[in-house]
Amino acid sequence: GEREVLAGIKSVLRQEIPSSAEGGPQQNGQNDDKGQLPLAERLRGLEAEDFLVLMKRMYKVLTIIYTRCHNIHGLIAAVLKAQEEREEEEGNSSASTERPDIDGEPGASSACAKLISASEDVLDHICDTGHQRCGRIMHARERRTMVLSLPEFSQLFDVTVEFVNATEQLCGKHKKQALKTTLLGQAKKFLDELHKSNSNKLSTLLDQEQWKQVEVPAQIQALVNDCLRPGSGWRDGIAASTVTEGALPAKQLCVDTDKFYIVGVLTALLKMISDYVACAMQLPALGADIVQRLLELLKIYNTRSCQLVLGARAMGSAGLKTITAKHLALSAQCVNFLHVFVPYIKATLARIVPERQQVLLVQLDRMATDLKSHEDELYTKLVAIMKERLDFHCRALADENWNNVTKDNASAYMKNLVKELQALVRVLAATLEKDTVQKIIKQTAQMASKRLVEHFSKLPLSTSISQHRLVADVSYFSNSFQGLEGFVVSDAELLPIQTFCQGLPINQ
Repeated sequence: GEREVLAGIKSVLRQEIPSSAEGGPQQNGQNDDKGQLPLAERLRGLEAEDFLVLMKRMYKVLTIIYTRCHNIHGLIAAVLKAQEEREEEEGNSSASTERPDIDGEPGASSACAKLISASEDVLDHICDTGHQRCGRIMHARERRTMVLSLPEFSQLFDVTVEFVNATEQLCGKHKKQALKTTLLGQAKKFLDELHKSNSNKLSTLLDQEQWKQVEVPAQIQALVNDCLRPGSGWRDGIAASTVTEGALPAKQLCVDTDKFYIVGVLTALLKMISDYVACAMQLPALGADIVQRLLELLKIYNTRSCQLVLGARAMGSAGLKTITAKHLALSAQCVNFLHVFVPYIKATLARIVPERQQVLLVQLDRMATDLKSHEDELYTKLVAIMKERLDFHCRALADENWNNVTKDNASAYMKNLVKELQALVRVLAATLEKDTVQKIIKQTAQMASKRLVEHFSKLPLSTSISQHRLVADVSYFSNSFQGLEGFVVSDAELLPIQTFCQGLPINQ
């Protein structure tokens, strides 16, 4: 049986591996499989598809041999039991006491049990021999396996697991650990390599991102839709998402009724996330490792995008001249999308990852909280931009001759300030959801009202002309908020500046 296993393996290797390199010169370097360096080199030289064909044939041949050995073992056990029963009937066996059960059949003698157990040991050894040889073959390919694509690795993993399970059904006295251990070890290394590649790629893409709006490929929307549906999954990552033929890209990425404008790097991140979820489906035993790496990937995006946009480092890494309100708004949309989407990822992983490994899923809730904090900081920065522009325009207040009578309905500084305010609202309204823009406008009104009071308090408003001009500027400012179509600013947000005007001598 063992010789047949080894002969079967050698036969498959001879048929599937090109013989041109057989007996060729050895390369410099060490090899774990001493004396088999040429074979190891040829195994490493196979393309992923060819190696998969090789292993499928190997597993098929071994399964045939194992099945034959299993049948022989069953025949031996049946003959031994039949012989014992015949001896009992003829009265040749010794006076029987209660005998242990063998394979669920009571009445087997101690000698019969030992013989059947010995046959099982032989069957077990034959199976282990084949598994060990297959493990050595996979070990020789380890460096190539680590850099396979997810679909390629999934195919190899599936056929190997199927073979191991089938073997344990045929030779089930002991679990078959040799090949399974090799496979799990390579799965961990594959995951490490995938994560390393994704982390480097994501960092590079973030550094190169121009923070411009892009259309949403139909495949990305389909991927998101797959995750939203309970019970669906990303088994093969992005390739698993079904896309209607001829589907056109969309302006926004949808999560239920929520819609988001996105930038290019987010589509890459979504593909990576789908690969990690697919890995969790494929390798549930590595669930904790996969969740940890998914968290690290989300953290890279959250931290680095914050540095690039809020910290303005994109001006250096991507050559942006300045960080505009549009950049901030688009970054906020991407972060908001992730904040909304992470709970769906968590729900998907909770259906996949073994319960004992789900403790890490709580950290996805913390990540969602961090994303929300980042989003709020971006909105705060938008208000801060208007504060900077307000201070810029108010620098001319001290040089203004407030006692000059003017026919204009407002001073130049105020007109310029309102013009920038209206431009900001247009940018935000075109990118952010209405409720968010409303919130930012209210915060801006509150900030501007207080800040203008600070600037006006420093002015020498001793004449009625100067006071009337200031009241006109404030009226122009207040009316600009009231004139924002679709948005409301109440008197409460403008109370500081209104109170200041009411306190001027002309209003006493």
